[in-house]
Amino acid sequence: MNNGTTHLLRNVGSGLLLEVRDGAKGSGAPVQQGKDSGAAAQQWTLTPVHEGSGLHHVVNVASGKRLDVAGAKLENGVRIQQWSANNFGAQEWIVERHPDAPGRVSLMSWISGLLLEVADRSTEDGGRVQQWEDTDSPFQWWQLEPVPAG
Repeated sequence: MNNGTTHLLRNVGSGLLLEVRDGAKGSGAPVQQGKDSGAAAQQWTLTPVHEGSGLHHVVNVASGKRLDVAGAKLENGVRIQQWSANNFGAQEWIVERHPDAPGRVSLMSWISGLLLEVADRSTEDGGRVQQWEDTDSPFQWWQLEPVPAG
């Protein structure tokens, strides 16, 4: 993973991409999974919160807003949304690499310690994205793919 580079985040379980629903630009818009459309709403930049900290902001290219745990809640099943930049831990993510699978990561919310996952093992376009305890599921694993040129 190169910090500050733009990626697609493909869910390993479903094969679909992390995206902002309907390409919405406003704070509070839900994040879901979707079929690859080439839209900027499916592109994400991972930038360190502080150099060398291990915490990252995950910023949507289309909206400029950050991946955020709704209401900064700590429970399983809380939806993930985008929100304007703030200095709160609900927008900070620990990127855990999978050493046996290059490019594959888990994203752990700093505030809750829970993982970003596709709810209910959905393989459907528009499937809900939430936080959940680590179940070692491929629906909690994400493949970082460079955005194709052009």
